Amino acid sequence: MRTKTLLLVAAATAASVATSMAQVYSVNAVGYVNKTVPKGGYAMISNPLNAPTNTINALFAGVPDGFQVYLYTPGSGYTAGNFDALSGAFTPDAVANANLLPGQGVFVRNPSTSDVTITFVGDVPQGTLTTHLVAGLQIVSSQVPQAGPLDQLGFPAIAKNGASDGDQVYQFVVSTQKYAMSTYDGLSDAYAPALPTVDVGEAFFVKKVTASDWTRTFNVNSP
Repeated sequence: MRTKTLLLVAAATAASVATSMAQVYSVNAVGYVNKTVPKGGYAMISNPLNAPTNTINALFAGVPDGFQVYLYTPGSGYTAGNFDALSGAFTPDAVANANLLPGQGVFVRNPSTSDVTITFVGDVPQGTLTTHLVAGLQIVSSQVPQAGPLDQLGFPAIAKNGASDGDQVYQFVVSTQKYAMSTYDGLSDAYAPALPTVDVGEAFFVKKVTASDWTRTFNVNSP
């Protein structure tokens, strides 16, 4: 997935949360993030900003006919939604009206012959941000719109932060359309291979042995 990120946040001191993968610039803690889903391919993406309306219908308005969004519910599995260009909405309603908030994520499929760019617009999440990681499998993402290695984004990568022996992270690599997996080893108190670097607005699967929380305090002036 190619990503171009421009986060405009007004502050007395502009704070950059940029990396080589995405550029994030600080004007009023409001901005936009562009995510590009490749033609004929799958990707895992998140909503990195708090929009006025965070439903699937609102966030993915204007995608091509047949574009699919897959919601994953822990313990239940996938619910697929299909975009109908004639009605301008997703079906079924359970997907169309579902909220996608920062910290969550979805699987998407772009069946068209052209890349699709989805623009997220909204407020940058700030303060103490907590994503609950359930026991079992779920899709999650960083609530802070930054790119980087997951351990540097506050993900519970060691035992004292909530990692359990056997925890796994699955990153969907768009270029190969395959997963890369990292597993936590309690003896070494580390993931192997090392936790992946994620992009702004990228989601991934986590399989937890024991529930824990991913908590991070963030302010645009002190990233």
